[in-house]
Amino acid sequence: MKRIAATIISLFLFVPALAFSAASISEAKVGKGIADRELTEESAIFALNETAYVWMRVVGGNGEAVTVTWSNGDQSFEVLLSIGSDSWRTWSSKILHLAGEWTVTVTDAAGATLYQSTLTVQ
Repeated sequence: MKRIAATIISLFLFVPALAFSAASISEAKVGKGIADRELTEESAIFALNETAYVWMRVVGGNGEAVTVTWSNGDQSFEVLLSIGSDSWRTWSSKILHLAGEWTVTVTDAAGATLYQSTLTVQ
């Protein structure tokens, strides 16, 4: 019994703090531009080869990172964004070079989905 208790205590001591992400997204939007660190022209419909932006306010994730994944069918493109304070505005952009439905997903370091949106490229 003591051996089991010692093993459990050891696990808690050696689990890295980043395994339990504190980051969350308090606000997120998709649109066609960024001005003064804010999203402009919020939209979910884009023209072929137009640039889309996902803008977000991340809270509680100082020193962590989030991953933005842009995907269309079997293709996906990942961007890692570092979080610099407990209230951090950041964004990612992607030229939408394929017509159809795109998904943009933001995940934390543990892989949990923090935000997801679907875009249409015509």
